[in-house]
Amino acid sequence: HLTGGPPSFSGLAAELEQVQAAGRRLQEATSSGRRLVFLASAKLQRSDFAGARAALDAALASVSPKVAAGDALWTDRELRLRLSEVGGFAHFVSGYISCRGFLSFLEGGVLTPEMPESLRIGVEDVDDERYLSGIIDAARELERYAVNRGQALDLASIHICLRTVQSLEQALMQFDFRNSDVRRRFDGVKYVVKKLETVAYEVDLAQKRAAIASGRAPGENDEPPAKRAKAETPESRTSMALDIPALNSIKERYDHFDAMREQTLKRSRDVIKAAKNAIFALQREDFKKADTMLNQCSKDAGSIFKELVARSPSHRCGLFGAALEELAEALAFRAFRRERRLLGRTELQEASGLPFPFTLPEYLG
Repeated sequence: HLTGGPPSFSGLAAELEQVQAAGRRLQEATSSGRRLVFLASAKLQRSDFAGARAALDAALASVSPKVAAGDALWTDRELRLRLSEVGGFAHFVSGYISCRGFLSFLEGGVLTPEMPESLRIGVEDVDDERYLSGIIDAARELERYAVNRGQALDLASIHICLRTVQSLEQALMQFDFRNSDVRRRFDGVKYVVKKLETVAYEVDLAQKRAAIASGRAPGENDEPPAKRAKAETPESRTSMALDIPALNSIKERYDHFDAMREQTLKRSRDVIKAAKNAIFALQREDFKKADTMLNQCSKDAGSIFKELVARSPSHRCGLFGAALEELAEALAFRAFRRERRLLGRTELQEASGLPFPFTLPEYLG
């Protein structure tokens, strides 16, 4: 028989409902925002700059993760991160950056716009990945634009798009992307480059055929030399189509995060192994060994959190979170085996001795 009865889960249910309600609010806003982003993209392909800008402004005003979460949830960085991963918010951010970058390119020749502060969640590695995803999507918008310009035999515009995407590819090749959504998106950039090269080649052939049919020599241009020189000024080139200093800053943060991530993974495996060994010891009623292993687990988890995870909640969503679930399982099993009782969240926290609280998924997991 259990001692003290089962713990109450009413408080946990209320907390979960609060998070789910915030997720539904964000999902509703994101759904509306994504439709506006798609509308803006279509308008940009038709050169309707004013309409696209209005749609993007409306999309930005309609989606705010901070408003959806509320002040109580927004102050918790880990809850903020989990909330921003539901409801398609990440896809909205990437789509918005893509359209804003495409608009910036068409108006000023720059493909890398600034990320609005209202779309940042305050977790740098997550914000940076969503920004990079948006820039890669903007390259696909350039591909669509170049194909449309190819129908008008606008070879100059196609070459500008090609050089811009090639520059982006070279810049992103400096990153050591791990196996993630950004890596998969980046792998598609080379196909965009190939498509633009093919379009440029075909349009060049079409121009030459048209020149021969009209009696002009291939390569002869009807434009006066002064106009051609003006079109080929340094300002018209794509050397500044990317904000290289901004991309370098993102790369430095990305490399630092990746190094911390590797340390977190390596050290979290030790916590999982010790927690599993504690459970095996409890199965054999070797409580002394189990207590030793659990104390070591708590000590190691506390140092990992202090040195690595506290700097970025993203680390907690992976193997470190799984290690904490394993630790919570071992602690709960220990209480059941020794005292015949089930631990509530507060009691489990006290038994762990951790300097930071278990999250709801870690406790329930």
